[in-house]
Parts: sequence; structure tokens; C-alpha cells
Amino acid sequence: MPGSSLLRVFDEAPYLCRCSDNKTAAYVKPRANAVNWPYMQVNRKNVVSWLVFDLDHNNPMIWEDAALPPPNLIVRNPETSSAHLFYAITPVLTGPEARQQPIDFLKAVYRSMALKLKADLAYSGPVAKTPGHPWWQTTELHNSEYSLGELQPASDLEYIPPWRGVPDLETVSHSRHCTLFEQVRFFAYAIVRQEREQGSESSFIKRVEQYARSKNRFSGRHYKSGKLRQSQVRATVKSITRWTWSKYYGAADCARGTMLLDRSIPLPEKQRLAARYTHKERVKKTEERIRTAVTNLEAEGIALTQKAVAEASGLSRQTVAKHKHLLAPAGRNVVDFLVEKRRLNAGKSHVKNAVYQITASLLVPLLFDRGRSLVPARTIRMLSDSGSVSENCESVRLDTS
Repeated sequence: MPGSSLLRVFDEAPYLCRCSDNKTAAYVKPRANAVNWPYMQVNRKNVVSWLVFDLDHNNPMIWEDAALPPPNLIVRNPETSSAHLFYAITPVLTGPEARQQPIDFLKAVYRSMALKLKADLAYSGPVAKTPGHPWWQTTELHNSEYSLGELQPASDLEYIPPWRGVPDLETVSHSRHCTLFEQVRFFAYAIVRQEREQGSESSFIKRVEQYARSKNRFSGRHYKSGKLRQSQVRATVKSITRWTWSKYYGAADCARGTMLLDRSIPLPEKQRLAARYTHKERVKKTEERIRTAVTNLEAEGIALTQKAVAEASGLSRQTVAKHKHLLAPAGRNVVDFLVEKRRLNAGKSHVKNAVYQITASLLVPLLFDRGRSLVPARTIRMLSDSGSVSENCESVRLDTS
């Protein structure tokens, strides 16, 4: 049917589709052949054109009770009444070069709808029930394409950090995967700090995996089967431990950041203070790199040009130009007194250093740049009959003792 949702499934599917007669996605075949299999891949790599919700319960019309827009396709198992709901959406890019904000919005919309539909939150494809296959009962409701804002307005979405609170097992009680995930992740949050201080990542993973196996007991409940497969348990543990070990720092005494700001400070003020602190630290590190480069270039006898300093420091020439005061002696507060002493004593007869020799005060020119002395004040002793600098300020006496 031209313009139908069934035709859109075929058009949006990748040329080489994953397919199988179960959810393992074991085969890769051209889409013309993949549609003959009960399960096939409907979204191309790095592009999401369909939101597919896996309903393990027997109410495929739950979208009406949840006041959600109608799906394009309902693909139902006639024996168990479990179903996949297909929503056609404006394609969203999810590859490495894609913008992160649309991806985050897509995930938030999917999670919000999945909770209202009581769908399996652990379902992530890549295959879904093939619409129109003889194994399934397929119902097409319309052929419209939704935008994410039409499915779930942003005002209806509330971001809740996933580590807050306690496991909400009632919300996910319809799914063994979600139930295990909720139980295990909170256990991981509770022990990760101790493992960082006293153990290692491998011991952390081992403890979480042992706990997950102990919780993999679903017999006697309303589920149709008992335990999850060990491969499923390991996949859940891997997902939880990798994220928790690298990103979770939920302890109350270390959640205030580097600046240790008071929690009562309004967010705009925190952001203003943080921006000022970050800028100050960035400038400090830049100046340290320039000073190090200048020192190395002087030791090698290379002229201090902006281009040379930029290449030695790894900064751009424009950045070095903004800190060009660091290239001048005044900016670095560097005065080589030993070199100056040798220059002034050149041509004079050398005196042997005796054991009790007292070094005389050295007469050196008074060095000024832009109105300030290049010689640190603590090293200069002004000597005159009146105890002040002479009127012409041509020279000062340097205490070299």
C-alpha cells in the first residue's frame, strides 16, 4: 500500500538487516529476504526512525489508558497477547557525530512513554516483531509520522537522576530484566565507594555479579519462566558496573564539587562563581606553560619570538600574544645579577678569594622599565650620605654579601 506504515518499515530498514526466528538476531540478510523472518531489524545504524515498545503484558491497547497518541502499528502475538507497538518518528541521528541534545531528548521521551505503557525498559532491539509476518497479528492504525514533541511535550518530562531514592520494584514488576536491574544497581551504588578505597574494579565487579546471581530467582512469581540466562545476568552486571565505577559519586560529602560551595547558594550564582574560578585556573595554567617554554628557549639560546614560544608551549600564537608581557624580563621578574657583575668587573684585575674576604658593594646601573625597577627591592641597598637615592638616580649599590 503506497504511503502505509508497513511500506515505511521496509523503506527505513537497513539494506542488510539482522533477522532470526527468535530475538537473538543471528542472521544478516537483505531486507527483501529479512521480511520473511519473524524478527527483523527496523532501524538503520545510527538512525532511529521507529520507537518500538516491548509489551510483556496482555494489554496492547494500554496506550489508550495512558492517554498517549495511537501507535502506527500493533504487532501482537495471538497466543500470549504480548505485543510490540511501533511509533513512526522523524528520524533522529544517534551516531558519534550527532548532537547530544536530540539524543537525550529521544531517550527521555522513550523512557517516559515506556513507563506509561509498562513496557520492558531493558528492551533495546535491534530486532522487533516483523510487521505483517504470519506469526503475528498486525494492526495498522494510521500512517502519520510523529515528532518527539508531539509524543511527549518537554514540559511533561521530568529528569530524575537514576541513583536517587530506593528501588521502585512495583513499577518494573512486569519485567524480570528491569527488576534485576533495579535491585543490582542500588547494591552497586552502595558498595562502589568502599571498593574504590579498599578494593579494585575487578573485586567490585565480582561482588556485584555474586549479588546479581543471588537475586536471579523469579520462580513462584507471576512470571512465565524462572531464572534469566547467565548471559543475560552478565550483560546486566557489565552495564551497571561499567557506568557506576566510572561515573557514580553520589556520596553526600563529595557531591559539592571542587569549590565546595554551599548547597543553599542559588544555581545562577553557583554558575557565575564556577565560571570565574574556571577562567582563573585556565589563565594560570596557560601562563605556567608560557613561562616553562620561555625558560627552555633561553637555555637553548633561541630568540624569544611569539612564534617560537607558541611552538614550544603547544599554544596558538594568538594566545601567546595575549600574554606577551611574560616574554619581557619585566613580566618574568628575572634579573641575572651574576651576568651583570661579570660585565661590570670586566677588564679589572681579578682578586684571589681569601678565606675571610668581605665582598664589597657592587655598583650597578639602576634598571627601570615602564617606571618600575627590574631589581627586586629586597636585594637593593641604597647608600648615600643622606640615606636616600641620589637625584640623578643613575646607579644604586647592590649588596652582594
